[in-house]
Formats: sequence, structure tokens, C-alpha cells
Amino acid sequence: MNLRQSMAGLHTWGGLLPSWLLYVIIFAGTVACFDKELNRWMRPALHEGVVSTQGADDVRDWLQRNVSEELHAFWMHGPTAREPYWRLGWEVDGTETFHNVAFDPRGARPEPMPETLGGDFFFKLHYNLHAGDVGMYIVGLAGMFMLVALVSGLIIHRRIFKDFFTLRPKANGQRAWLDAHNLFGVVGFPFHLILAYTGVAIFVASYMPAAAQVSYSGNVMQYFGEVMGSYHREELHQPAAAPRSLDALIAESRRLWDGAEVGWVSVHHPDDASAVVDVRRRDGSRIGTPQDTLTYDATTGELLNRQNASTGYRAYLWLAGLHMAQFGGSLVRLLYLLMGLCGCAMLVGGLQVWLAKREGRGDRSLVWVRALNASVFAGLPLASLALLWGNRLIPATFSERAIAEGWVFVGAWLLMALWAVLERRNARRLLRHQLLLGAVLALGLPLLNGLTADGHLLASLARGDWALASVDLFLIAAGLICLACARRFSAAPARAVVPGRANRVREA
Repeated sequence: MNLRQSMAGLHTWGGLLPSWLLYVIIFAGTVACFDKELNRWMRPALHEGVVSTQGADDVRDWLQRNVSEELHAFWMHGPTAREPYWRLGWEVDGTETFHNVAFDPRGARPEPMPETLGGDFFFKLHYNLHAGDVGMYIVGLAGMFMLVALVSGLIIHRRIFKDFFTLRPKANGQRAWLDAHNLFGVVGFPFHLILAYTGVAIFVASYMPAAAQVSYSGNVMQYFGEVMGSYHREELHQPAAAPRSLDALIAESRRLWDGAEVGWVSVHHPDDASAVVDVRRRDGSRIGTPQDTLTYDATTGELLNRQNASTGYRAYLWLAGLHMAQFGGSLVRLLYLLMGLCGCAMLVGGLQVWLAKREGRGDRSLVWVRALNASVFAGLPLASLALLWGNRLIPATFSERAIAEGWVFVGAWLLMALWAVLERRNARRLLRHQLLLGAVLALGLPLLNGLTADGHLLASLARGDWALASVDLFLIAAGLICLACARRFSAAPARAVVPGRANRVREA
């Protein structure tokens, strides 16, 4: 057995076993490329394009009026072009529980907007499946499988350049799916290889923590503090004096950075005399912002520390910025979106090739594989559309609104899975109906958005708000593609005779 033959089995099973999980990870990461635009679409209060006049001190005043518990820390982020509103988060001392709120930019004083999962839901689904550390480890393992499948796939494909130009959609089922698998795999190979590697590399300290735990006697926070060059001051357990203006510290930071933009502002131990304010620099023009941070005494405003990240940490930030498309603006995010969709198509094509090869053997278990395919490959996008419908239909005053949106997503996905199981012997009809449902949900969302919010598509286009309009335009495009595919699958399944064999290959 030569190298290519040995790699063929590794590619098949290394790609097959985690393929459904990889699809979830890649699809969620693809949507998360425009998570902030989705955040804005899911908050009707932001559809009018209002510029916030609130300041950091206003946000802190709201926190002091509405949260009476002693805080371990709180943090805030000012308006940006993609997120034109103030965000605030805090941790009550001794609880390790985090709270977050976003403020309506239309008022002079901060008022919370109705909560929503927003695009952050897909970001968390991408990197930890909403399962905490366990989910992060599962995603990391899936990323390692993907690296194996990509490298072995490169070895076994001798005609890689020819595959780039080959697509025969009217060929028999197996041949067409193989062409699609090869084409999308070749087109996105550099992207998928880099993203799979960086996705694993940026969590390497979590996957292999033994070195840091041994070297720092279990004090991992000290390790991260030294690596990042951050500043820490022990609590004095004394009452804090009147705090310095946060707006003044932000202005001072901009001056020291020659007018650079400010990102996160955090206050540690705000109720203690040892309170410090960290002001972090924001720079989206290059890969891997070095996370420059200025630390001030929260009372006197004295500059206590300039964070100087080590070379190793700067390399880590470069990898993280490359993975998360934190550079290049909308054009780069659009490229990531297209390459992510290629990755999803590559996985679907690979599974269909595996199924087509085994259809003629009469294996009864294949119907369950098809049901799983329908549950994941079609169920996840449909559940995502249902989440957007839930965002529009759940009343803004509903208690625990974000949790309700999450249950809409979970419930819709479970229904899609049940539907796939019940229709497992009619895969083609099931796919056609799923595509029609996807078309209805996708095309109906811009209309629903126009009926329930002021930022409908025509209004967004009239004022040149392409960031908001892009969500509706993408939904319309997705709905039309679903309609076109449903029309194609409404025709009778084509049959093709495989040369040299008596059995027929039936498309499903």
C-alpha cells in the first residue's frame, strides 16, 4: 500500500466522523463573521442610525443607580461604526457570574435595550457549542480532525488543479457530488487549512495547561498576566474615594496614543481604595492589535502602567486576529463568509459521495445517515432562521427574552430532526420541502422586519445604511437560492447506469 492509498482511508474516516460537528462549527463561524451587523438587525432600536451622545460616566452612573451589590469589576465599550451603542458588563464580587446590558443610543441618559441573543449566539456556538470548557475541547478535537482530513485530502488528490475547473452538476449523483466536494475543497483549501490551524492554536494554553500550572504553582492568572504584560494591584480592603472621570481618562489615553481609538474600559475592585482603570486601545486596521493598555489609579488618575505585550503574545494575537477576521473591514469579512460557505458545501459533498458509494449495497442503516444529514445540514440553517423569527415575534417586554430566543432555536432544530427521522425514507421529498420552508422563512424575514421595525430594507437603502441592509439582502438571496434548488429537486430523480455494472445509481 503506497502513501496515497493509506491516506485515502484516513481522509475518508477522518473527515466523515466529525463532519456533522464540523458543519455546525463552520456554519456558526461563517454567520459570526457578521455578528455585529446581526446584533444590530436584531435590535430595532438601532435601525434608525442614531449616534449616541452618552459618555462613559453616564454608563457608570447607571450602574451605580441600578446595581447595589459589591462588584469585582465592571467593563464597558463605547459606540463604533458596527456597534453604535454603549455596552456594559459587570461581575458581582464572589459570584463569578457575569451580567451584560446594551444601552439605547436614542436617549440622553442610558436606558437598556430589550435583551437578545444577537450574533454573539453564533460566535459562542462556533467556539464552544454553548457548552463551556467541555464544548471548547470538543471543538478543538474537531479542528484537529479537520487538519488531518485537509492534509490527507491534499495528498490523495493528484489532479488538484484540474479539480479546480471541474464541475458537472448534470452527471450522475456520485460524480456530481464528488466534483462539488473537490471543487469547494480546492477553492477553499488555503483558507480552511489556516482557519483550522489558528482555531486550534489560539486555545493551545487551554488544551495543554500543564506547563503553566507547574511553572506557576497552579496560579494560571499570574501566567497570563506576565505573558500579556498586564498590571494587577492587591485589594486594600478600604473604602474607595470619589472616582476620577472615566471620560477624562479616555481622553487622556487618546492623547497618549496620538488620537487612536479606545476599545474596552474596565474598572477592577471599584468599591475598594485599590481600584484601577484599564483603557485598551482599539485598532482594526491590521491583523493582531497588540492590545496596548494604559492602567490608571481610579481615584487620582495617575498612570500606573503601560502594557507591553511580549513577542510571543503578539504572535498569539496575530493568529487570533487572522482567525476572527479582525482586519480589512467588510471586504475581508465577506471573503471569510464566502469561504465558510465553501467549507459547508465541501462537507455536504463529501458526505453525499460516501453515501452514493454505498447505495447499491442495500445497507439499511443509510436511511439513518440521511436523516442525520437532513437534521444537521438543513436543520441548522432552518433553526437559525427560526431564531430570527423569534427575535421579531417575541414581545420586547417579555421576561428573559434572550433565553426565549434560545429555546426557539433549540425547539426548531429538534422539530427539524424529528421531521427528518419521520421522512427518512423519502430523502428527496424531504429536501425539497426543507428548501421550500427555508425560502418562506428567509424571504419572509425582510417583510417581517419592515412590519415590526423602522429599519426596513427600503429605508436602510435610502439612507445608505448598507451594514443594516446587508442582512435583509442576504436573506433575500438565500431565499431565492432555496427556491431555485427546490424547483430543481421537484423534477423526477435522474438515473444513470454506471459503466460495467448492472446496478443503477439513484439520486436522493
